[in-house]
Amino acid sequence: MRPNFSLTGGTMAEKNEFLGNIGHELRNPLSNIIAQAETLLEDVYGPLERAQKSAVSAIQDSAQQLLQLISDVVDLGRLEAGASPLTKAACSVSEICASSLAMVAGLGRSRSIEIVTEVQPSTLGVLADARRLQQILTELLSAAALSMHTGGQLRLRISHDEGCLKLQTLGLAGQPAFESVHLLSRLGKLKPIGLALLQQLVQLHGGTFAVDEAAVHDAGMTVRLPLSRSSAEVSAEEPCLPEASSSIEPPLPASRRQRTILIADDQTSLVAVTRNYLESVGFQVITARDGGEAVQLASMLQPDLILMDVRMPVVDGLSAIRQIRASTDLKTRDIAIVSLSGHASASDKENCLAAGATAYLNKPFGVRELDRIIAAHICSDAG
Repeated sequence: MRPNFSLTGGTMAEKNEFLGNIGHELRNPLSNIIAQAETLLEDVYGPLERAQKSAVSAIQDSAQQLLQLISDVVDLGRLEAGASPLTKAACSVSEICASSLAMVAGLGRSRSIEIVTEVQPSTLGVLADARRLQQILTELLSAAALSMHTGGQLRLRISHDEGCLKLQTLGLAGQPAFESVHLLSRLGKLKPIGLALLQQLVQLHGGTFAVDEAAVHDAGMTVRLPLSRSSAEVSAEEPCLPEASSSIEPPLPASRRQRTILIADDQTSLVAVTRNYLESVGFQVITARDGGEAVQLASMLQPDLILMDVRMPVVDGLSAIRQIRASTDLKTRDIAIVSLSGHASASDKENCLAAGATAYLNKPFGVRELDRIIAAHICSDAG
């Protein structure tokens, strides 16, 4: 059968796979840029001077913004192809808000804008697709920050009113966060992809998106989403949020770093920078260039953790995970395996976990995410 390489034909599944492939290929080089910048800022290769750190931080922020733009393009294509159904669960609005705030932190810094959020009440929970709600908040904050003059403060207020989750953006001291003249035109010129994605996501939820260009002391932009409140507590061990590329965790204790990690990935530049970081904090690191080699090394050396890329030549990551889980050796079979993927979709994560992965990590990822993964899957049982 002839493969489908466009969005003009083919089934929904083929369109979704095509868009996932695009995202994966575009995220791969960005993974190396972001990882290299982060390891430089962590002084893995030695201390940097203040001016050097400032330059590397600018590179990191720009790469993160480019990553967000790539995600927007892929997700907009998925929405227009009808390949993004909503999957609702009980979620903490404050947690989703914090994750969105982290995603736009670089944009705020670049425009000298302080971005703050206010959830009323702070314990507010809703039944929602956490990933899609996070995207709406992120795109709303991005649009607001881009339409403001540099400097000042941007506020996002979230409440539940008349059966809807209400999101409002305001500027410093209650002033509109936007210029009142031709606001929609200006927003479209500033970030047309992000604005289009915001509108599509709101429409997908059956909500409304409005801009009050005449407002003087009211919200400049308001989104209403028909989401029911939920009183269910969100488990700290199993948050409903997707794993975000900007999560921040404290470094691991040095006494818990004497373990072995296998990195299975054919992207040599990313392997090199990941290996350098892990070795700098005390791990022994071994590498594999394809899934077949990863299976052999897992059987022979039985590492404490495997970082397994999904797409590799010869034997792909999913097949390699299945082979390791089918091993007759109990110790090999029980190795913690974290699948690495640039697809960044719920179905891709489900496929990895169904194959036997212990956890799922989106590309690109940062060193703090590695710390978090290691703490969860190696250090919890360290002596």
